Amino acid sequence: MRKLLIAVVVLLLIVAIFYLKNVPKKIPDSANLVYEGGSSMAVVKVLNVVGDSTISWEDAIHKAVEEASKSVPNISGIEVVNQTANVKNGKIVEYKANIQIAYRADGQLD
Repeated sequence: MRKLLIAVVVLLLIVAIFYLKNVPKKIPDSANLVYEGGSSMAVVKVLNVVGDSTISWEDAIHKAVEEASKSVPNISGIEVVNQTANVKNGKIVEYKANIQIAYRADGQLD
């Protein structure tokens, strides 16, 4: 009985490893890594940025992108990672947004 149990566990491990190796990795559509009309992959870098605002999280995000675009002209997308806020006397006084900004490292624009 014990040998049968060990054999079943080993078989399940082999099946799990085979399945995990063959699961395609999902690349977000927003990454836009393939050149138009070709199959060459672009180099995309990711920059972590924190934006802040006294108005809203959306405003904090917009400010972070606006500030980053001053030194990174070829931004292709963003991901909002985290949103936090500072509170005083029971009211939000500052909104903060941690975002990741993706940009083409080769300077090419689509």
